[in-house]
Amino acid sequence: MKNKLDWFDENWNLDVKPHTVILDLLLSPTYRIPKQVKQICSYKWGVDFPKCPRCGSTMEREYQRFCDRCGQRLSWRDFDDAEVIYVGWDGPDPDNLP
Repeated sequence: MKNKLDWFDENWNLDVKPHTVILDLLLSPTYRIPKQVKQICSYKWGVDFPKCPRCGSTMEREYQRFCDRCGQRLSWRDFDDAEVIYVGWDGPDPDNLP
């Protein structure tokens, strides 16, 4: 019986290095083609963050050229028409709008 912490087995391919796989992914053409940012996550405390179209994580800044987590190139065209996703609340109260 194998130990659950023993990840090394006899079929392990030592020719493939992990850093080359990551480099291949980052340099692949799919990351170079800009994806349009279509969603914004809005939180109750009044903060909005754009959402990466590839990895789905929220980004700290708007209008950056690449996602800081997955490396996807971003397009900010039509960002004003992006869908707002309310996280943890139902959105602004229409009765309290100015």
